[in-house]
Amino acid sequence: MRIKYIILMFAALLAFSSCGEKKKKSYDEIAMSGLTTRTENLKTNIKAYANKGTLIGQMYGTLTGIGWNRWQCDSDRCDLKTLCGYRPAANGYELAGIENGKSQNIDGVPFKVIREDVLKHFRKGGLLIMNWTMPDYNGNNDMLEEYTKQVAKYLDTLQDGYGIKAPVVLNLLPVDGKTWYCKLSKDDYISLYKKIQDLLDDENVTNVVYSYSETYQPGKNLMDRYPDNKIDVINVTYLQSKNAIDLPLYQKSIKEIVKQALPFAQDHNNAFGLTTGVESIGDSSIFSETLLTVLKQHHIAYLMFGRNQGEPIEEHYYTPYPGVSNKKTHGFMEMINDEVCVFLEKLNGLYLEH
Repeated sequence: MRIKYIILMFAALLAFSSCGEKKKKSYDEIAMSGLTTRTENLKTNIKAYANKGTLIGQMYGTLTGIGWNRWQCDSDRCDLKTLCGYRPAANGYELAGIENGKSQNIDGVPFKVIREDVLKHFRKGGLLIMNWTMPDYNGNNDMLEEYTKQVAKYLDTLQDGYGIKAPVVLNLLPVDGKTWYCKLSKDDYISLYKKIQDLLDDENVTNVVYSYSETYQPGKNLMDRYPDNKIDVINVTYLQSKNAIDLPLYQKSIKEIVKQALPFAQDHNNAFGLTTGVESIGDSSIFSETLLTVLKQHHIAYLMFGRNQGEPIEEHYYTPYPGVSNKKTHGFMEMINDEVCVFLEKLNGLYLEH
C-alpha cells in the first residue's frame, strides 16, 4: 500500500510539473492573404516609407567587410557602423546553394550564419532582401520541385523561438544577362517565375514578398521580362567594376534607371529599390552628387550597396571602410548625413500596421 501511495504521489508531481511547463506560444498571426501579418504589413510599408526617405543597405552588410567576416571573427562588426556610427537599414543575401543542400552559398557565406544574421536584423526592425539565383534544372520538373522545396524549408527556418517568421523580400530569378535563365525567351522566363511562385505557395511559404530584379545594361530597356504576378517590389542593379570605372557613364546610367524603372514601378503599385555602387569607389562624388541628388528628387524605397569583402589591397568595396582615404569618404559622409537617408537606428515599425 505504501509503495502504491508513493507511485501515485510521484505521478501527481510529474503531472503538476508538466502543467507548470509553459510551451512557447506562436504569436505569428496569418492574414487573410495567407501570409503572416508582418509580411502583409511589409508589403504596405515598404511602399509608404519611400515617401519619408530611403533605407540605406548593403549586401552582407553585417556579415562581411574589409579584413573580416562574421564566421571567422565572432565580434559584432560592421564597416558602416565603424565608419559613421550607423548600421544598415537593409541587409542583402544570396540563397543560391541552399537548393542543393550546401552549407555555404555561392558567395562562400555559411547559411547558418546568414540565418543568425537575418533573425538578428529582423529583431532590430531591419529590411531583409534575398536573391535566389537558381541553377539550371535542365527541364527536370522533379528537380525543380526539390530545389523549391529546399528553399521553402530554409525560409521556414527564419523564425524565432516564438515561431515568428522574418519577412523577406525575395528577388526571384534575378536577371543579370549572364545566368542560364536569361537565355530563355521572355514568355518562358515569366512562365518559370510564376511556376516557382506556385511551388513556393504549395510549400506554404508565408513570409515572402516577391520582387522582380534586373541588372541594368547601358543602352538597353528595362522591365522587358516583368512577370506582373504578385510582385510588390522592383529592384534594379547597376554595379561598376574597378577595372571599368566610368563616372560620367555611372551618373548617366543612374538617371536612366530612375527614368525607366521608377514610373514603371509606380504604375504597377510596386516599391522601387536600387542596388548599386562603384567597386573601389573611384571618387566619392558618386555619393554626394549622383546618388544623393536622385534620392532627394525621387521616392526610392531602398539603396543597397554592393558587398565589402577581402583585404584592402584587393579593393573590393562599394562603401568606404575605416582607414580608407578621405577622398573616398567625404562624399559618402555628406550623403548619409542627409535626412533622406534612413539607417537602422532611425527605422521604426516596418512590420507593424499603421
